[in-house]
Amino acid sequence: MPQSLVNFDNALKELYAPGLRNAINNSSAIWSEAIKNTKDIIGEEAVWSVRSGRSSSTGSRAELASLPTADRQRFVKARRGLSSVYHTIKVSGQAKHLTRTDASAFARALDTEVKGAEKDLKNDMNRQVFGQAVTVNGSLSTGVLGTLSADPGVAAVWTFANEDESTLRHFFAGMTFRAYDPATGTARTGTYEVLSVNRTAKTVTTTANADASVASGDYIARADASGTSLGNEIDGLRFLIGTANYAGITAASNPVWNSVTVGSTSTPISEVILDEAAEAVETDGSGDDMSDALFIAEHSQRRKLNSVLQAQKRYEGRETTLKSGWKGLQLAKGTLVVDRYCPTSYFFGIHRPELQKFIGLDFQWDEDDGQVFYKALDGSDAVEARFKGYVQLAATVRNCHVVGRLAAPTF
Repeated sequence: MPQSLVNFDNALKELYAPGLRNAINNSSAIWSEAIKNTKDIIGEEAVWSVRSGRSSSTGSRAELASLPTADRQRFVKARRGLSSVYHTIKVSGQAKHLTRTDASAFARALDTEVKGAEKDLKNDMNRQVFGQAVTVNGSLSTGVLGTLSADPGVAAVWTFANEDESTLRHFFAGMTFRAYDPATGTARTGTYEVLSVNRTAKTVTTTANADASVASGDYIARADASGTSLGNEIDGLRFLIGTANYAGITAASNPVWNSVTVGSTSTPISEVILDEAAEAVETDGSGDDMSDALFIAEHSQRRKLNSVLQAQKRYEGRETTLKSGWKGLQLAKGTLVVDRYCPTSYFFGIHRPELQKFIGLDFQWDEDDGQVFYKALDGSDAVEARFKGYVQLAATVRNCHVVGRLAAPTF
């Protein structure tokens, strides 16, 4: 009996779906350690309440004097839309039909695609966790990978001289992107495929020359002929932990809502600055106990911290394992983990109970009438499968987290 796609539908659902879902949900220490929240979702939004001010009803009085005037606790409602994350697999009609009697041939092709999807989804979700939000056409928008520091002219070299070197890890050969006018959000002419990346020079070379409309200061975002990630990615730590307007709350009129900040681009990493960060939350932030804080930085910063501690002859190389399985360096105030997508000049201090991942739909295959495979929508002789999730990352209490700035390490 010839092989049926029904069997491969079942394989995708029963064999591959759990592995893909787990791979994504453990794609980074931050996404893994964030508290899963499936309840506080209304429609397409995550909605939660934030305490924005204390009551002034407390006070000492003389005998028989009037008691303090009744006041109230102050709250504001935070809301943030879910992001829709997708990965598509496409199999040609020839591959589907000409291997119908050879299950192993089709299975090998399918296995290759699914395992590749796992790596791609893990990398992209991990990158998005550290994303920023920049002003595009007057509104904050996610999905910007970097800002051009020079006009590429009609050449194929794109320069990001003002970006952190780790930003160049966002690009890879074969990836496609578009340039956007930051003033209007309008896409410049052309979709470009990455040929090579030079992290040292902070340049990306594409397979085709840039259009003359591309200019210095343009924003770069992942995009292809079908659409763009600009404005559609999850909220990353560079947006969540900061002082910009967030989740419908104006930072200037709710200063207690803002994250704590420490350090500068001239501050070297040390246990002292990490302790200062934790203490800043305890003294000037939410007041939460940060003795079990989760710190995250880029690899070279951990290497620098290790060299400092070793020079002080009190480094024991102690590692601790987080609940999600990630390993980190044990410190006096919490645990330090590293991630390649964390900007080198930043570190983040997380109070884990108040970093949540809102899950409207956990990652799964999109099924049409019970079938994972469906006819390609572009008119070609092919079938497609789509893996998707509706998710969002949120700092539910923003001032119990801290963002630190660091000097680039030297050795």
